[in-house]
Amino acid sequence: MVSRSDELEEMKRIDLCQYAASRGFVLDRRQSSKCSAVLRHSNGDKLVVSRQPNGQYVYFNAKGNDNGTVIDLIQTRDRVSLGEVRKLLRPWLNHSASPPPELPTLPISLQPSQHDAARVLAAWIEARPIGATAHYLESERQIPRHVLQHEKFRDRIRMDERRNSVFPHFNKSGLCGFELKNRGFTGFSPGGVKGLACSRPEEGDHQMVICETAIDMLSYAALKGVDGKRFFSTAGQISPVQAECLRSAAEKMPTDATIVLALDNDEGGHKLADQLREATATTGRTVIEDFPLHSGDDWNDVLRQTSPTAKPEPTPS
Repeated sequence: MVSRSDELEEMKRIDLCQYAASRGFVLDRRQSSKCSAVLRHSNGDKLVVSRQPNGQYVYFNAKGNDNGTVIDLIQTRDRVSLGEVRKLLRPWLNHSASPPPELPTLPISLQPSQHDAARVLAAWIEARPIGATAHYLESERQIPRHVLQHEKFRDRIRMDERRNSVFPHFNKSGLCGFELKNRGFTGFSPGGVKGLACSRPEEGDHQMVICETAIDMLSYAALKGVDGKRFFSTAGQISPVQAECLRSAAEKMPTDATIVLALDNDEGGHKLADQLREATATTGRTVIEDFPLHSGDDWNDVLRQTSPTAKPEPTPS
């Protein structure tokens, strides 16, 4: 006989997407990915669901304050006791003698995620496009508006409720995290993991430009031009997963393409250059290095040096 605690753990592994669909939620295919699903309800609720490595499904309500497992969803919506939740969910267990009739069929089966995919996607959905003005990026970082609004960077830059600039990272499963940048602040999304920030690919791209940060990526685009280039940011030193993502991205470039390592002219930048050469060595693409002229500079330093009205970036305390 299954113990009560084991039964609760088993209930947390019920397909939350399927259960939500049985309660009137509809899958948003456009915003969903391999590791996270977005489901909408006519009452305005929007659930972001992911599956953890232990098989449990968890959710965030992007339009409310509730989150958790299917148990929390039922208690929030139905205001019932844990005992009532057990009664409602027992038919959904695999060993149930009376399974729910006509289970909804969804065109998605979530892959377990090593990061908090639901939390990352919920935060990304809440962030907003930068719009007509982006004071920090334009005034303090001196990135021209025509670069920020270029089609290559469409929806690759958003702003969160704290007015941080948000740059999404992707891996083979889709959105996995995002860089956060503001005056005196550098961060990464809570619950996320580093993949690659990137521009939108175009058929005529013949250069793969790899930078250390999204700010450097945009700065290099402003200095060297956007057309014909495919831009990437690693958000610092790379992990084995990022190395594989870069190798895959390089293999999608034309065979005669050039990989440009546009990195900081410091010890960290030169160390990263060695890592990137190793990661892309088997792709057959030519690799060149492009460091700022002066030691210690990054590509945003170079861009700002061409703009004497730029405001100094404070040193984080």
